[in-house]
Amino acid sequence: MKIKTHIYILLAATAAIAVSCMADKGSYDYAKTNEVTFKTVLEGFTFTSGEDVEITAPVEFSEPFSNDSEIDEAFEISWYIGKECVGTGYKLKYCFDKSGGYSLILKVRNRSTGETYLSGTYPINAKSAVGWGWMVLSADKDDNSCLAVISPITLHVYPSLEKDIDGGLGTGPKSLNYYYVLGSIPGSYVSGLPKVIVNQTGGTVTLDGNTLQKDKWLRDEFENGAEPESDLTISAFAWKQSYYLIFSAEGNVYLRCMPITGGYTEIPYYNSYSSMPYAFDREVRIGAVAPFHNVTYWAADEENVLIYDELNSRFLAFVKGNYGSDYDSYSPKVVYLSYYDAAGEFDPSVPKVDNLGAGTKCLALGAYEVVETDPDTKALDFYPTYVALLDYGGTGDYHVYEFTVNPLGSRSHTITANTHTPFSGASLMTENSVVQMSTNFTKNPYFYFTDGDRNLYVYSMDAREHRLLYTASSRITGICPSPVDCPFSNYGANSKTPNFRLALSQEGGKISIVDVSSSKMVRLFEGFSTDVKIDELSGFGDIKSVVWATNYEGEY
Repeated sequence: MKIKTHIYILLAATAAIAVSCMADKGSYDYAKTNEVTFKTVLEGFTFTSGEDVEITAPVEFSEPFSNDSEIDEAFEISWYIGKECVGTGYKLKYCFDKSGGYSLILKVRNRSTGETYLSGTYPINAKSAVGWGWMVLSADKDDNSCLAVISPITLHVYPSLEKDIDGGLGTGPKSLNYYYVLGSIPGSYVSGLPKVIVNQTGGTVTLDGNTLQKDKWLRDEFENGAEPESDLTISAFAWKQSYYLIFSAEGNVYLRCMPITGGYTEIPYYNSYSSMPYAFDREVRIGAVAPFHNVTYWAADEENVLIYDELNSRFLAFVKGNYGSDYDSYSPKVVYLSYYDAAGEFDPSVPKVDNLGAGTKCLALGAYEVVETDPDTKALDFYPTYVALLDYGGTGDYHVYEFTVNPLGSRSHTITANTHTPFSGASLMTENSVVQMSTNFTKNPYFYFTDGDRNLYVYSMDAREHRLLYTASSRITGICPSPVDCPFSNYGANSKTPNFRLALSQEGGKISIVDVSSSKMVRLFEGFSTDVKIDELSGFGDIKSVVWATNYEGEY
C-alpha cells in the first residue's frame, strides 16, 4: 500500500545556482531565449523511503509559463540520481526503495533552440520509514523475518523494511523490543539513540532504530559471546540509563549493568549481559513484568520494574540503586516485598504480595500514579499503586489485585494498601485470552482483554465492570497500545492525535486499529453503542509481535 505525497520545495528568494550552457556555440538569438536558472533548495530534499513522491523541478524561467504543460512542451527536463536518468518532465514521480543519501542533477534542454543547462548537485535524504508508530514483526511463508511500520496518523503501511537491511534480517521471528540508549543524545535524558531487538531463532539481532541496519548480534552482547539459552525467547525487556534486563520465556532474568562514572552509561553496548541468570534468594520463574514503555510517554512508574515470580507466587521488584560509599554503580537492587505497614488496616482475606497461593497466575500488570503533598516539606510525592489480574491457584478464580508501596526503593518498600476485587470478565477468560493493562490508570483507567477469540473487551477500573468493545474478523493474538500521554510536545508535532488507540494483531496477517479515547469509553459505559473501529489492515504474514516505536529524530 502506498500513498502519494506532493512535496512543495521551500525556496530561498534570492538564491540561484550558477548555470552553464553546454559547449554548443550555435548562432542563437539570446535576446529572445527563455533563460533557465536553478533555485537553491535549502538543506536539500528529504523524503521517506518506500513512499511515492512527486517532486517539482527547482527551476525558474525568464519568461514565465501559465501551466506545467507549457513548460514540458518548451523544455525537456531530465532528472539524474547518481548517473542514472530516472525520469523526465517538470514534475517527477519517484520512489526511493532504500533509505540513505542520494545526489540529484537536473538537465534542462530548450526544445526550440537546443540550449542545454545543467544544475549543480542537490542532496537528497531518503529517511527510514521508522519515524514513529507501530512496528510489526511477522513471518513470511518461508519463515523469514519481516518488518513493517504503520503510521499512526495516516495508517499508511511501510512494508518489507527488512529488504533495506544489508545481508537480510534473519529467520524464525519470535518477538520485538524497542528501547533507547538513555542519555546518548546531548541535552536530553528523556530520549536517546533508538534500538530494535529482533528476537529470532536464526540469531537475535539488535538494529539501529534510525537506519534499521544491524548493529550487533545479541550473542555478542553476552559475556561469553553466546546466547545463554539454546533457544532464547525474550518475553520482556526493561532498561534504565545504566542497566538493562532481559526476561526469557523460561522465567530467567539476564542483567547488563553499567558504571556511573566516565559517561559509560551513554555508550551503546559498553558492557555485557551476564551469561548466568540473575541470582535471586531462591529459584524463581518470572511470569509477568510490568509494562516498561519509552520514558517519553508518561507511565505511572518509570524508576522500578515490578515482576511476578510464579514459582513462589509472589511479587518482587528491581529498583534503582543508591549512591554512596557502599555503592560503586547505579545498579539495580532486588527488593522482596513482604513488609506491611504495622499501623495500617488490611483485609485478612486478601492474600499478601509475598504469598498469593500455590499455582496463582499473574496475567498482566499495570499501575496508577499516586501524587500526594508532603505535609512537612509541601513537596509533591510520587509513588505507584500496582494493579494485577490474578488467577488464584490457577483455578479460574480471577481477581483484580491492587497494592501500594510507599516508597518503593532499595532501602524502604512498605506495603501501605492492599485490596482485591472479583473480576467481572472471569467467565470470558480462556487459555488464549490476551490482556493489556494501562501504563497509567490515573490517565487511562481501563484495561483490555479478549475471550481468546475475536472479541475484545474493556474493563473500567472506576465502574469495576467490563463491556464488549470490538469484534474482529479473525482471532486476536496481541494488543499494542499507542501512548497514553506524551507531554513532550517540543520534540516536534505532538502525538496527542494517535493517543488512546490499540493495534490488534490477528490471525491471517491482519491488524485492526481501534479508538479507545476517553469520550468513546465514557459513552460505552453509559450504555450507548459506539463504533471504535478505525481501520483493518492486511497483508502482514504471520504476525509475531507489534511494538510502539518512537524514533527521536522522527515526528512525535
